[in-house]
Amino acid sequence: MSWSNPIGSKGHTVAEVPAGPPFSRVKLALGGQNMANRADKARSDLSAVAFGGGYLWLATDEGAMIERLRRIDGQEFGEHQAFDLTRLLKLPVGKEDPEIDVEGLAVDGDHLWVAGSHSFTRDKPDLGENSQEEALDELADIDRNPNRRILACIPLALLDEAGRAGEEARGAPMQAARLRAGRKRSALLDVLRDDRHLAPFMEVPAKENGFDIEGVAVQGERVMLGLRGPVLRGWAIILEVRVKVRGDRLKLGRLGPGGLRYRKHFLDLDGCGIRELCWLDGDLLVLAGPTMDLDGPVRLHRWAPPGGEAAETITGRDGCPAVLDLPAGSGCDHAEGATVLEGPDGPELLVVYDSPAEGRLFGARGVHADLVPLPRRS
Repeated sequence: MSWSNPIGSKGHTVAEVPAGPPFSRVKLALGGQNMANRADKARSDLSAVAFGGGYLWLATDEGAMIERLRRIDGQEFGEHQAFDLTRLLKLPVGKEDPEIDVEGLAVDGDHLWVAGSHSFTRDKPDLGENSQEEALDELADIDRNPNRRILACIPLALLDEAGRAGEEARGAPMQAARLRAGRKRSALLDVLRDDRHLAPFMEVPAKENGFDIEGVAVQGERVMLGLRGPVLRGWAIILEVRVKVRGDRLKLGRLGPGGLRYRKHFLDLDGCGIRELCWLDGDLLVLAGPTMDLDGPVRLHRWAPPGGEAAETITGRDGCPAVLDLPAGSGCDHAEGATVLEGPDGPELLVVYDSPAEGRLFGARGVHADLVPLPRRS
């Protein structure tokens, strides 16, 4: 696979963006009637994005809500609505203020897919508020929140009153479905528990090279899960699973004659982990960034997933070249989500950021995302 206008570094092949300002800005007009409190939180904590059904779907890494914006024009999304996942999904642990830590969204056909991080977290001490002893105690405290173990798909019509009425009138019952997960067990984590590569990292906290899902891409029953961690000696990992919908349950199907429930794909992303996945013309766009709690670099790679039913694959840099360098601020502008839009001159990538820089904010609750034309193959 080759790309035009290479300007790469460190052995990567990078495509030059079109002349003029490479990145334009698009407004995400959060807020509106009864949405003020949601928008105040959402614009600073965006962790995932997907486009489908004429809407932009957004999630944050706090709480259990999904945000929806309608495409107004090429430069703005608005008419903000929010949906409470606790009303659609039975969470492993019911809490007054649950947190799913949604890190992946994808639209496939008429369904919205939602992936939680599945990760453990370590408390973060604040030396301005904690004593030395309290800070040390915080660093020893690991949270094993089972609500993060969510992989679910939700009919888009279930999130829209008019669509819901139409489906019911045709006698097609609709319900959200999720993979089995509880306080102690998880269908996904259970099949990975003895994996020769992943087992040592399953209980290591996120941002410490522990197991951490931060991207999902779906085509039919084929579900690709991008891991922020672990990264093994510079190699990032994508998990591929086959998922079947059975009423309100998702079931892991088998891959190939060996009856495996998953397969692993290792990619050389120059030591970075995976922050987002999205499909483009049968290839996967892979947003790569630091595994640890660090700033930049952030790059977009393109990779052609192999066919067949091999248990594991490994792909060097030539097979997953970097095609774009993305902004990375110091303590801000952390690229967390990306989705493909169809622009007037071809596909474009919309990128949203966690901890947005002050210059991205507008009005009381709005935030700017980046929009950049995707390079074409030569």
